Amino acid sequence: MIEKLTTKAILTKPEKIKNNERLVLTGNEYVSLPHIDLSGGIHSLNVLRLDQLGLLEFSGPDQVPLVAPVLKIGEDDIRLEELAKWEYRFDWLPRFTAVAEDSWSLTGEIVAPPGFKGFYYRIAIENKGSSPLPLQLGWKGSWDSFNYVVFNRRPVEGNRSIIYNRWTDSLVLEASSGPPLAALALSTGSGSAWEVDSGSGTFRLIDSITLDPDQSYESVLYLAVNLEADGAATSTVDLRRHGQPALEKKSRAWLESRRVAHEDSTLQSILNRNLFFCYFYSLARSLDSEILVPVTSRSPRYYVSAAFWSRDALLWSFPAVLLCDQETAREMLLNCYRRHARNAGDHAHYINGTILYPGFELDQLAAFFLALKHYLDRSDDRSILAETPVKAGLNLLAEKALAQFDPDSGLYGTFLDPSDDPVPYPFLTYNNALLYCSFRFLADLQKEELWFNRSDFAILARELQQAIYEHCIVKGPFGAMFAWSVDGKGRFTLYDNPPGSLQLLAHYGFCSETDLVYINTIHWARSSNNRYFYYGQNFEEAGSLHAPSPWPLAACNNLLACNVGAEDFLRRAQMDNGFFCETVDPLSGVVSTGAAFASAAGFLAFALANAKPEKGCRDIALEGDEPDGDKG
Repeated sequence: MIEKLTTKAILTKPEKIKNNERLVLTGNEYVSLPHIDLSGGIHSLNVLRLDQLGLLEFSGPDQVPLVAPVLKIGEDDIRLEELAKWEYRFDWLPRFTAVAEDSWSLTGEIVAPPGFKGFYYRIAIENKGSSPLPLQLGWKGSWDSFNYVVFNRRPVEGNRSIIYNRWTDSLVLEASSGPPLAALALSTGSGSAWEVDSGSGTFRLIDSITLDPDQSYESVLYLAVNLEADGAATSTVDLRRHGQPALEKKSRAWLESRRVAHEDSTLQSILNRNLFFCYFYSLARSLDSEILVPVTSRSPRYYVSAAFWSRDALLWSFPAVLLCDQETAREMLLNCYRRHARNAGDHAHYINGTILYPGFELDQLAAFFLALKHYLDRSDDRSILAETPVKAGLNLLAEKALAQFDPDSGLYGTFLDPSDDPVPYPFLTYNNALLYCSFRFLADLQKEELWFNRSDFAILARELQQAIYEHCIVKGPFGAMFAWSVDGKGRFTLYDNPPGSLQLLAHYGFCSETDLVYINTIHWARSSNNRYFYYGQNFEEAGSLHAPSPWPLAACNNLLACNVGAEDFLRRAQMDNGFFCETVDPLSGVVSTGAAFASAAGFLAFALANAKPEKGCRDIALEGDEPDGDKG
């Protein structure tokens, strides 16, 4: 008996983005710059504090940057947003050029070197004309608010001070509520005096110069963050001591050593830009402890930013982090086990591991096993199994999984699905398939005597596999296929969900890529029988009940399954200014929901790096004549 999915369940659905603002972003482990406008203005920057359980944000007034470059030629204020052309060097370092023909050329670049609690902003102008060029060049800013971010942004009540620190030649913005919470320092090291209006929170430092023909001039602003004013101020001294050329060289070397090659230059750029976006926006070094902290996104533009989902961290972000840096991936995995295993499976956590949004999700529990398996498969490091968080965590997680067992069906239940919504029936094929793969992994550890548990997971894996094939295979319009959810008594739903797609069953190792049931399932999911598949649209991919527009995640699933036009989708989709987002408009490919989706950007990078060649299901998926069937 087929049951139709309905919208009667209580859903927390994302709001559609009405205005897709063009912007630039960058950052490193300590500081995020999620909103740089086309004039070069930095509207906000944030840091993460583990002890405060979220992001702390320095922000300018509405539509006014926190910090911005200033250029005046003669008596004319230059509107850089009308002239600036932007690019990303090495797929992560934003740079703009602005040219007035036969007159002058301005370059601006922002570099946040990995490992430093800050960044620099360099602007340089050259006189391209034949006569002297009088100009003013420098910086201005306006500090309007200091905000706390977990999901939503809200102002922090307290004191905001702007003070010039003569000892370090820096201007320091410090926020406190009782003790200091965070500080931002700015310095050019030029000795020029900052003009400050503490009442309005505005500040500026502008040099007046005249350039002869072919002469150039530059200003480098160093900005650093820390827990309080003195730490931020002295951190600008450290940045200046290294100097702009050395900091650029370090950043370039770090990025170049981690870029992933792809035969298609356009896809290589998309891959690496999202790889670095994932690395720096789904991970942070906590300002209070320097501990590595996984998050959904460090951009407040993402509607559930600054929180922890094990699915996001371990299935999407972690494989990309491992592509970048094995040492960081190891640290990330250990911290996930250390802080989050206790509440593994619960919908969303605060970054310290306590529950933020309750609701059990079986795939999120399985994510811990699958990430560890992925790490062991892709590295030569077995020592991680001896680490206390993993040794203790595996037993805890195994017991949590076994507690979801239903003896009548032999399947394992869940309360919420992979888009964090209530399930029509408690047994999801995708979830049980992931758990089967997890049990088989645990069985391998037992066989190699690398892990001990009183349960025999080889037997449990075989029994679960049998239960899945008994209860989760149903008759579909193209033949036997996997259902989305079942009750274990004959009722089921036909559906697919991009954040936990049946297309990934072969990728995770549940079945063969040539399994006819699996192929029929992909056929159904990518046909007009699936009411959430945008069959024949300009951006042809699957949506979901949670967010109906096409998901770029669906294109990633497609890459790892059969690659039916997925590369073309990703090559053409603008998404969120070139960065990953939850859904896109089916006609334009522009972000529809979930801007700045950093953790899932990692899955895009991983999928492009591991894409399957186009194979037989391509012809099936592109058929125009589709049999009628229930669009559950």
